Amino acid sequence: MTTVLRTSPRRFVSTPSVERIANRALRYLQSGYSVHLRGPAGTGKTTLALHLADLLARPLMLIFGDDEFKTSDLIGNQSGYTRKKVVDNFIHSVVKVEDELRQNWVDSRLTLACREGFTLVYDEFNRSRPEVNNVLLSALEEKLLVLPPSNNRSEYIRVSPHFRAIFTSNPEEYCGVHSTQDALMDRLVTINMPEPDELTQQEILVQKTEIGRASALLIVRLVKEFRIRTGNEKSSGLRSCLMLGKVCHDHEILASPGNADFRDVCFDVLLSRSGLPLTQTTQILWELLNDAIGLGVVETDLDEAVLSESTHHQAAVHPEAAVHPEAAVHSEAAINPDVALNPEVAAALADTIAADLEALAAEAAIHDLESAALTTEDVVDVPVPFSASPTDTDSPPAAETSYEQKIIAYLTQMNGARLSQIEQALQIDRFRAVDVLRLLTEKGSVVLRDRLYLLAEA
Repeated sequence: MTTVLRTSPRRFVSTPSVERIANRALRYLQSGYSVHLRGPAGTGKTTLALHLADLLARPLMLIFGDDEFKTSDLIGNQSGYTRKKVVDNFIHSVVKVEDELRQNWVDSRLTLACREGFTLVYDEFNRSRPEVNNVLLSALEEKLLVLPPSNNRSEYIRVSPHFRAIFTSNPEEYCGVHSTQDALMDRLVTINMPEPDELTQQEILVQKTEIGRASALLIVRLVKEFRIRTGNEKSSGLRSCLMLGKVCHDHEILASPGNADFRDVCFDVLLSRSGLPLTQTTQILWELLNDAIGLGVVETDLDEAVLSESTHHQAAVHPEAAVHPEAAVHSEAAINPDVALNPEVAAALADTIAADLEALAAEAAIHDLESAALTTEDVVDVPVPFSASPTDTDSPPAAETSYEQKIIAYLTQMNGARLSQIEQALQIDRFRAVDVLRLLTEKGSVVLRDRLYLLAEA
């Protein structure tokens, strides 16, 4: 028995780029044309097709292309037979027997969708042989579905005016993919599905896996850079990002290049997604994880990601705050008019948000530097491109010692300071300041308490 679906993609993520493609496709479907979504694996073709079918508000018939398909798998086939035998013994000396054999026809998904006006989603249709899909030609153009000859039913079915078809396909260079006949392609409106942009991938990760925005940004850029360095442009990196994000969220793994658990997950998920030799791919990923700055995830990106999370939280109470970070103060004033009349309150609120961002960024940077001290045996046995020599680890450089003395003197004078205050007062960059503070913390000279760095009590 053929099953009719009423479904919609789970938590469909809509961003400006996705919305543009969806609107274009929906425009053609509403005008009566069939749509063909073409693109590499993992770009969201099937998800978008299900979303479009849901927007049409009609029952759904779902078919997956298969090289073993026959035409009967699309339109239907004879399934068994019915036998009727009548024995007439009205006259005891005369026996009359009537034996009737009738074959049973069972509609398949395409026939049912055409007759009832359902939406047909034919996923990866070019994995089916071209001659199998020939039956679609008359259904899409002449609105007439041709069935095999039979004495028990009509050989033609008028296609319902509500019938719509959405096709998806992979590029023709993929394994197991057939070339599509020109006559079928001429009846479709083809929309190319590119690799989702960075914003779209980050938003999909956040909503699908519930991982933080800073971690999502790191994962997206890590996978993108890995695909570029390994020359793997045939498929999208979105599925790899979703795997990494879900595992990190479910098992509370910090998405940081220096985290041993995160490195293990990256190696397990990404190494098999390259056509290069395993040794070369391993070396590329190892260097990529060690060279975190090369990913482009710098302090500004982290601050923007944390600020975005704070903005979304504010929007749950004040929707107008989602437009701009400053709107959080204005929305507070809408509820409490005293805030708008008191500039000091607004300034204090802005300072608090800035301090929270600085503290989160500092803690994340310290965690990365502490995790980066792992030995090579903790991750994988390959050479480290920029590993330190024994003399570097045994004795700190003179510059580091000088910075330690300056920071201790400044903390003694100020009786404690934030990371940003130390940077500004001593003219030290963020990475140098975090590194020196970590060393002082390990020595027990400095402690971090309530987001302030203080001299340890003797």
